[in-house]
Amino acid sequence: MALHASPKAQAHRAVPTVGPPERADRDGERLLEEFNQAVRRPDEFGGLSAVARLLDRIAKSEQPATGPVWIPDTNARLAPSATLRGIFPDSDISVIASQYGEDAHRRGWLQLDRRLTPAEHAVVVDRAVAWSETDRSLVDILAEFGPPSVTFGPPELYRPKTLSYATDDPSAPVVAFHLGSAQAESDPGSGDRTSAGADLLAVRIRDDLRDGWRITPFGVGQLVLSGGVKSS
Repeated sequence: MALHASPKAQAHRAVPTVGPPERADRDGERLLEEFNQAVRRPDEFGGLSAVARLLDRIAKSEQPATGPVWIPDTNARLAPSATLRGIFPDSDISVIASQYGEDAHRRGWLQLDRRLTPAEHAVVVDRAVAWSETDRSLVDILAEFGPPSVTFGPPELYRPKTLSYATDDPSAPVVAFHLGSAQAESDPGSGDRTSAGADLLAVRIRDDLRDGWRITPFGVGQLVLSGGVKSS
């Protein structure tokens, strides 16, 4: 005699269960979404320490057997910007956040708002350093190179932030424009620095102080004021 499960048992058995791999995928997607929000606006998501913890959790989720492949704060601490703290009196958080973002980009974790084509990227890489030899503003950068791949920092035009330009190629350099607060404050229609947005302090193509950075005259002035360098 054939035995048949009750309708209730059959219905229960027909309900698919979510296995651990699917849960792990969902958890990984959630972590990446949280990281991409936090790295863009650290002040609103718990600060740089929260960004670092998210990176470490993502690394652990991808390499559970061998341990994390990313150590919080190591790259940012060793980068040349650590020797240029005086140039970033009020925008240091966006500088470090951008470095965390670049490290994530090399591992495929950073979601780009704009993916530059190889030709567009070559223009930014070739021109950014020489173009930044004179003082520039946020509005100047957007007019010259278009929207960034990622903006690290608050949305207000006059506040400090970093604009980064990248391609889908994780091995290609990420060009970062580091901006400090606009110095003048008046009517936005007056054409002063405030209406032009935050002031460009430095541009970085790679973490090499010799040829990977360019500090604008305005940025040099910030260093002098902070005692980082001596005026000539």
